[in-house]
Amino acid sequence: PDVRFGEHVVALVQLRDGALLDRDDVHQYLRCHLAGYKVPRQLFEVATVHRSPSGKPDYRWAADVAAERTLLE
Repeated sequence: PDVRFGEHVVALVQLRDGALLDRDDVHQYLRCHLAGYKVPRQLFEVATVHRSPSGKPDYRWAADVAAERTLLE
């Protein structure tokens, strides 16, 4: 949720085994490849990204997790 715009962009990231999340590197990469309004304001690491039976990301689950974690920070 966002007070001004209603919602803002966040990213849920599932890392490969042994990988580390460098938020600054991810942010720089995304700034070069996406329009500014599409760059996530926050990155959250999750153990597993839930998917629907068709293999697509479960957006309801993602929205719930993002909202919960945003409130905790």
